[in-house]
This record gives sequence, C-alpha cells and structure tokens, in this order.
Amino acid sequence: MSKETIIPRLGNLLRALIKAAGYRPLVLQTGQDKDLDDLANEDDERQSSRFDRLQSIEDSCTDALAKDCGHEWAETFRYAWFRTAEALQRLAQNLDVTPLSTAEGQKLISKHFTAPMLAGFLSLAANRRAAPDFEQWSISPFKAWLSFASHYTKVPEEKLLTNLGNELDADPRTIERWRSGEPVGKLAWPYTPKVAVAIGKDASAPEIPLLSGWLLVACAYQSLPTELRDAVKRNLQLRTQQPWVLEDARRVVDQASKRAGDVPLFRQVIPLLETIQMMFSTKRHDKVALQEKLDQLRGLIQRADPGQQAPYRYIHAWFAARHAALQGQKEAALEHYAKAVSGAWWRAGQNQHPILNEALLYAVGVGDKDAANGYWDKTFMLGLNQRPKHPLDTQEFRRIAFGFEQMFYPQKAKERIPPPVEIRSTDDAFRLGNKHLANPNQKTKYAEGRTRRTPLMVAIQEGSLDDVKRLLAAGGDPNDFIQESGESPLSYAMHRAWLRKDTLIMDYLMTLELSRDTVNRPSSTRRETPLQVAIEMANAAAVRRLIELGADVEQSCDLLPSALCLAVTFLHNSLHREDQTQEQAYLAGKTRATSYDAKQGAILDVDTAARRTLSHVFRNTTERKRQIYSAVRDYFTLPPANHRAVIQALMDGGADANRRYRVEAHHLAQWTPTLFAAQTGDLETFRMLVEHPGENRGDPDLTLIAPSHLTRFDALWVAINHGRHAIVSYLMERKNGNDQPQSSP
Repeated sequence: MSKETIIPRLGNLLRALIKAAGYRPLVLQTGQDKDLDDLANEDDERQSSRFDRLQSIEDSCTDALAKDCGHEWAETFRYAWFRTAEALQRLAQNLDVTPLSTAEGQKLISKHFTAPMLAGFLSLAANRRAAPDFEQWSISPFKAWLSFASHYTKVPEEKLLTNLGNELDADPRTIERWRSGEPVGKLAWPYTPKVAVAIGKDASAPEIPLLSGWLLVACAYQSLPTELRDAVKRNLQLRTQQPWVLEDARRVVDQASKRAGDVPLFRQVIPLLETIQMMFSTKRHDKVALQEKLDQLRGLIQRADPGQQAPYRYIHAWFAARHAALQGQKEAALEHYAKAVSGAWWRAGQNQHPILNEALLYAVGVGDKDAANGYWDKTFMLGLNQRPKHPLDTQEFRRIAFGFEQMFYPQKAKERIPPPVEIRSTDDAFRLGNKHLANPNQKTKYAEGRTRRTPLMVAIQEGSLDDVKRLLAAGGDPNDFIQESGESPLSYAMHRAWLRKDTLIMDYLMTLELSRDTVNRPSSTRRETPLQVAIEMANAAAVRRLIELGADVEQSCDLLPSALCLAVTFLHNSLHREDQTQEQAYLAGKTRATSYDAKQGAILDVDTAARRTLSHVFRNTTERKRQIYSAVRDYFTLPPANHRAVIQALMDGGADANRRYRVEAHHLAQWTPTLFAAQTGDLETFRMLVEHPGENRGDPDLTLIAPSHLTRFDALWVAINHGRHAIVSYLMERKNGNDQPQSSP
C-alpha cells in the first residue's frame, strides 16, 4: 500500500511538525527517533503499538515544550495538536477518497484544510498572549519575530541578530537569507538559551517564554512553502468575516471524490453489492448462491481499468471475509479481513468503521491476538475509541467476545464468557456438602463451561457465614481467583455486600490476612478493584481495612486516575443529584464501552452513544419504568456523610489530594481532587483535604491551567465560578491569615 495519502496520517504529520519546529534533536536525545520514523512509515511489524508510540512522543514533546517555552505554550501546542488530530480522524472517518488521484486530493486538502487550520493555530496562539504582526508573516515569519522581539524588549534588531548569529555560529549571509524568508536551519530545540543570549538576559527573565514560543512558531512556519504561507495569510484575513468549519473541507473533497468515482464500474457494482448485503441479512441464506455473487463481483473488478479497482477490492475482501467467517473458515476469514482493513485504511471513509469493527470482533472471537491488537490500535488511530489508549488485555478480550457471539452466532468465542442467561433450578440451590468440604478450591464449570466458581465462591454468593467459615476451615483459599475473570472470594463478598446491603461475609473475610495481590486485583470486564467497590458502597471501614492490607490508593479506578478522584465524584453525585452532567456524558458515549454495550453490538466507544440513548428512551417510555429506575438509583445513592468518611479514610491512607487528571485528553484543564472538591462545594470535605496533617494534603493554589499575568484558575476561581460561597469565604479567610475560619451555615 502506498504511503502517499490524501488525508495526512497522524504519524506522518507528527513527524513533519516535529521537524518543522526544530524538535528532532529532542526526539534523538530521548531515543524515540526510530519510533517516530516507524510511526510515520506505518511499519507493519509494529502495527499493534502505533498509538502507544504516538502518545509517548506527544508526552515527551509536551514536557520538553513546557521546560523550553513554558507551560502556557506547551498547553497551547497540546490543545492545537489534539484538535488537529481529531479533525483528521473525522475527515478519515467520513471521506471516501479512494476514487481521487493522490495529487488532486492533496491539493484540495492543502487549500481547504491545512491552510485554515494553520491560520486557526496562529489565531489561537495570538488570543492567549502578545503576538507579532501577521501582515509580514507570509513573507518572513523570522523577520516578523525580530520586529516583535525588538519592540517587546527594546533591544535593537541588529543587536538581536548579532547576538543570535554569534550563538548559532551563523554568518551574515545566512542570517540575511532567514530574514528574506528562507528556512531557518540552525535554529532548533532548545529555544530558551538562544533567546536569552539574543536579548542579553538570564534564561529566567519573564519575557523569555513568550519570545521562545513565538520563535519556535516562526521557524516552523518559515519551513512551509511560500504558497502555503500566502494561503494562511488569506485565511487569517477571511476568518473574521467567514469563519471556517471542518464541514467546508469535507464537503469540497467529498464532491470531488464523487465526481471522480462516477464511472461505469460504479453503476455495475452497486446493484450487485445491494444484492450481496440483502443475502447476508437473511440468516439462512444460500451459501452457494452468495459465493457466486462474490465471484461475480471479483470478476467485475478484475476486468475494470486498474485505476478504478481500488474502491472495490477492499469491499470484495470484506464480504468474502464475512462469508468465510460465517462458515467457520478461520484462516480464510482472517486473511480476507486483513486485506479489507489494509485496503480501506485512511481512505475509505465511513466503510472503515464497520470493517474494523467486524475484523476486530472476529479476531478476538477466534483468539488471534496479533491480528486483534493491530485492529485495536487502528481503532484509536481512527478515533473510534477514545484517548488514552488502554491495552487489549484479557478483560477487553472477554468484553469484545460478547459482541462476537452476537454477530457470528451460533459460534462461541474462544474466551470464556458468561452466557446471556444462566438458567438454574431450585435443585441447583447451594447446600454445603461433604464434596464441597473435600475440595473447597475446586474450580467447577457452570453454564456449559462458560463460567467457573469454587465452592467457597458459591458459598459466599449464595450461602451463609457459617458455610463460608466451614469451607475456610477445610482449606478454602481466600486468595484464590478465577484466571480469566479475576473474580475471587473477596470480589464475590464485596458484590454481595453492595448489591444486597449484606456486609456480614465481607467483614469476616477482611479479618483474614488477605494478600496484596488479592486486594488490588481488578475483576470482571469492569476491572473493579476491591477498593473501588468499597468506595462505591461508601463503606469507610472497608476502605481502611483494604488499605491496611496493602490496597494501592493511587491505582486507577474506572476512568479516573485514583481512588480519591472516584470518592470525590461519588460525593458530588450524592450532594447534587439534580446535576445531569455525568449521566449526559455516559449517554453521549464519553465513557468507555462496557460489556453491557457489547452485548447489544457496541464494542467501540464511538458506537456507545446510540446504544445508550436507546436504553435511556426505553426506560422513559412508561411511568412504571421511570419509577423503577428512580428506585434503583435511590437504592445505590448513599448519604454525603458516608462519602466524607471514605474520603477521610483515603486521606489517612496516604491518597494524594493533588493528583492531576484531565476530564478528556484534549482538555487544557488539569483537575485535582482538591479542585474538584471546590467545585462540589462541600466545605467539610474541602477543609478535610486542605487541612489534612499529612504531606498529601490538598493545595488550593494549584491551577487548572498554567497561570498568566492576568488570570489564575485556582480553587478560589473554581469556587467562585460554580457559586460555592462557603468555599469562597473559607479561602478568603485563609488567604487573610486565619487558619481556622468558621464554617458557613
């Protein structure tokens, strides 16, 4: 497959940006140069880790930018890159450019996407800080920077040039070429020492970050072709009158692609494709007749002009793969799916989504981990799954296997997963007997071998505390677990306590010396740790005991980075039940796809919104359903006092109240539990975090984003912004020197 693409690929664009910005020396120093090149070239031997390498290089560059040009510039670049990547993913998801020639397509993308996006970045950067004059930017960004630096520092341009030339060992002719607009070759990372020498000040001078960032931008823009710089200038002038949106680029390229694809082959193939799809939709379709149609499709493609074949070869491979998969022809199906994904990648628009989804389902279902990991990585590259990338581990395999069994019924997934319904009669009710006492740790298969449990686990799930004690006395191992699911006696006990409000068995198990692995082991496709479940049930005593046993308070809980972040979230939900923010985020697909989604066909994050919205509509179809939902919600919503006790237990256990996290990967704001507590508005909890005697106490002076000379988005700002008057009063009194302000009513 050609590496020349119409829509720029993320790896290729990232390498181009790093080179243009002069940050290639940084990548060499960090040892990521091969990763960057492999990423840009889409090295097939490392296809399962492309997005991991992308994230790693992004993080390295962001950290280096923060040290070189300051946190404000680093956040600006990070935000702009994430938005650009997201825009490219949306174009790739929706634009079928297979009929277009590479030259024509790249020209359209440059005019209708690249130039407006570059202009948008300049506007973004200028809106956040003092900026050079963009009128002369298209001729020579470096010259524009010189004028700006001279005006800002009162250092004459000639002196700036002399100092800079001496620092870089650049002769006057070279510098003159830079001023005339030729690429600035010798200027590269790090920029701060060079700017400091140029203006004759120490590197810690306050104006250094501003000038360093703009010098980086000037060097990057000066590496662009003159015609592209002119296009950026025109876009800057047009933006105030004609704001650009991504749909403009999509529409123009889409129209050109449709014109290019309007050929005789198209009119011959479409009716045949419709017939094939109709045959697939019938469960008991004629397999021989379907194969004949697929052969007919392949013949049409092979007889067509070679330049017209690409848009249809991958479709034939896709349907051939599905046909083979439904017949149980594993090797043929895997081969065809690989061809379909490769042929469609980054150019087949909306067809990529179902192809990747189906190929991933099949690879997971039949247990081909190499193929599955490659497809999994592509789902993040294409934006079908949300950042940050999480590994395709055992639990993800099990989750996706639910979707495989739905799509390729009646085939069973290689991974052991519970059936849709486990039917048991009264004769199956647990009664402790001698056979259980003789083998308390024997893993017994249930539901035709799809699940496994030990007698001890079954007793915890269905029996009495006396049953559990007898099994433990007979040698039952409280640290045992089920390999494929992570379920253990402790996880069963905690779920019984949570779902039934019956903590008797859980409390007893926690008196035992459970291992550190046991109290930190995630279970089920939700990856719930015992500490996470204890926080969900707002049981402070269980939280304290788990920490005593070695539970890691900084281990991630669901999508949040630590236990304390989760605990403050539950407190917020308890205090502000009318706040629909989290429910809306869930319905919008902002949270990771679960096994419940997979059972209904949604295995990728991008598909969850539609599935969840249908469920939301269904539960509101009658008053009775609304009452049931409300009752369930009331049952699982605990009083704020319980959650405060959990937060206190976590703080006493060393949880970091300043742990940084972003709500979404592209957001500029980095929250902490303390900042979120300021938003929540519970004074008792906020004081608990800020006044805790340990070194892990919350710092209300930390900010959401890097502070500037005008704004400081700290806890006080958060409290004011959300109308949390008690927190505002507390912080103001604290600021005025009163360490123990009175609680507001």
